[in-house]
Amino acid sequence: MRSKALALIEIILVYAAIQAAGIAWRSAGIVAWEKEHLGWSYTGMLIFVGIPALIILLARRRWADYGVSLENWRTNLEIGLKAYLVQIIPLVLGLGVATSLMLNTNRVGGLYVALVEIVGLLLMVWVMNRQKPVAGWRRNLVTVILLLLFPVLLGLAMRRLSAVVVSTVLWQFVFSGFGEEFVWRGYAQSRLNQAFGRPWKLWGVQFGAGLIISAILFGLLHAFNTYDPAIGLSSLAWGWAVWTAFAGLTFGVIREKTGTLLAPGIAHGLPDAVGEAILVIFSK
Repeated sequence: MRSKALALIEIILVYAAIQAAGIAWRSAGIVAWEKEHLGWSYTGMLIFVGIPALIILLARRRWADYGVSLENWRTNLEIGLKAYLVQIIPLVLGLGVATSLMLNTNRVGGLYVALVEIVGLLLMVWVMNRQKPVAGWRRNLVTVILLLLFPVLLGLAMRRLSAVVVSTVLWQFVFSGFGEEFVWRGYAQSRLNQAFGRPWKLWGVQFGAGLIISAILFGLLHAFNTYDPAIGLSSLAWGWAVWTAFAGLTFGVIREKTGTLLAPGIAHGLPDAVGEAILVIFSK
């Protein structure tokens, strides 16, 4: 019981530190400069990732226990690509349809997106339970590279390539995709699994309270995307919190099934990198 309480306290304190540091840092001038010239805050994400990374480092814990490992990377690379395809479902049929129907995904529209996310989660479980070990890797690696290059080449072809387009691909894939996965599925989920164990099994996935709690915290993080008194934002995006919590469940299930952050990092970062960069191109 004591180990469970300590793990929960640690996670809550780190979550609070991340939120406080984020609000404080966003009021600094460098964040405004980054967003104006690069579209995103790299320093803000470094702080976000750096806090739990510092905890792991100071406590002398094994990085592999937190998913930072290349174990079975060939198979996990392929699973990540398959997850990328599955994630297109909530992006297109969820966010895309909600936007076209003028549903506010920060509010009630988020419930609809959450339902589509559940469909994606079930499909991803089905895919992973049928996954075979993979020996080759070149084709999958080339596919990831080409997908990341696609917005850049599109921007060139349309004469709309800019630093923000390139920055969006980089930031969304590396900093947002793998960065957020490290914090929530790597650090938080793994730390809670160490304390609570993984006593439950459903549809071939072994998991515990860590999966649920980290997904909820992941959703709550997005609720605060519209709350920042430093820049005049005062509302909570509860709809955004709901559907991203279910997205967090999907990424968390992939983490539990594969054992590392490679597949969930690709599943999270690749759709956002390609989709967001294309939106930047067509928004000009």
